[in-house]
Amino acid sequence: MAEAPSSPPTKPRVYVIARDIQRNDAVGNFCVQIAKLLGGAGFDAKLAAENCHPDDRVRILKMPETLTTIELDAVVLFQFSTYDPAFPAVAALPNPKIVFFQNITPERFFRGHDDHTADLVRQGLDQRPLCAQFDVIMANSVATAAALCDGLPSEAAAMIDQARIIPCPPVIGTDRWDDIVLAETKASDKNRLVLFVGRLVPHKGIDDLIDGFALLAKNDPSVRLAVVGGPAHSPHALALKQRVAALDTGIASRIAFYHDISEAELKALYHEAQVCASMSRHEGFGVPLLDAMFFDKPLVIRAEPGMEETAGGAAIVIRDPNPEQVSKALTTSLYDEKVPLQLASARADQLAKFKSSADGSLILEALETAIRHHSSR
Repeated sequence: MAEAPSSPPTKPRVYVIARDIQRNDAVGNFCVQIAKLLGGAGFDAKLAAENCHPDDRVRILKMPETLTTIELDAVVLFQFSTYDPAFPAVAALPNPKIVFFQNITPERFFRGHDDHTADLVRQGLDQRPLCAQFDVIMANSVATAAALCDGLPSEAAAMIDQARIIPCPPVIGTDRWDDIVLAETKASDKNRLVLFVGRLVPHKGIDDLIDGFALLAKNDPSVRLAVVGGPAHSPHALALKQRVAALDTGIASRIAFYHDISEAELKALYHEAQVCASMSRHEGFGVPLLDAMFFDKPLVIRAEPGMEETAGGAAIVIRDPNPEQVSKALTTSLYDEKVPLQLASARADQLAKFKSSADGSLILEALETAIRHHSSR
């Protein structure tokens, strides 16, 4: 009598855990993308977070309570992007585990004007040695992988094998904008647009961008600046708006802040933009830069390792972002015919690279490695 064919092995449940899984947030979006990828690959993927939108709690398990219900044969994929009081307990789980380090902005960028955040990021950076307890360590860029051990005591740094850290873009797919319906734009808003997308926090260098744009706009009445991000009413956001209000009225009227806009509205701004710019002083990976390349827009950035790694050769890079240099770089990107053509070729090459590395295969391979490494202990 012939034996019945055996059933294929059941894939383990995977818990994708972060302290925050918020809407319109890079880490939150990535967690949701990972869960969708795993579901499509036959895994039972569960999202878990301490904080999320109230309407999302029905599909996002509550942390840290979820830790007591994780099955021994489940895999844990932990997003490390901020101080998390649950991190030690996650690291101590006896399960196959992956940690994805999203980088943490150093405290020097906050100390003196936001000491509460400075304390939190210091605590977060102090948690980096816990990564040594995971089977696989991933990072959102090569620059972030290096930052994982930067400044750690030698004994703690030695426990993390930097050669085995897997750089992986913090997105799944580069074509997410294809499914978003473009919002309508006003005919009066068709002047040349410089676009910034990101959080309104001091290390993003938005003040440097405003000052450089103001110098450009003084002699060019056809340019506008759109600053997209939040929080809308933080002390720094209010200071930026006061900085704009202090400018000549003819310049200030061409600088607009956008908060809590839809993806359809953001897509419209990307379509309108002639150049996307960021003077950020610290990045792990620049998702807005990747989005700008998707929309085939020129880039102007500060010389910062994470952004330079993301942009490759597809950006005009400013080493000293004083107003004159920022204005000059924006002028080149807007009006020089030769340089934009060179950047367009580099954009196409860089986007092709990310289409390959951000297809989800690195995440799936990391799961297999974590399971294999754990079982060999």
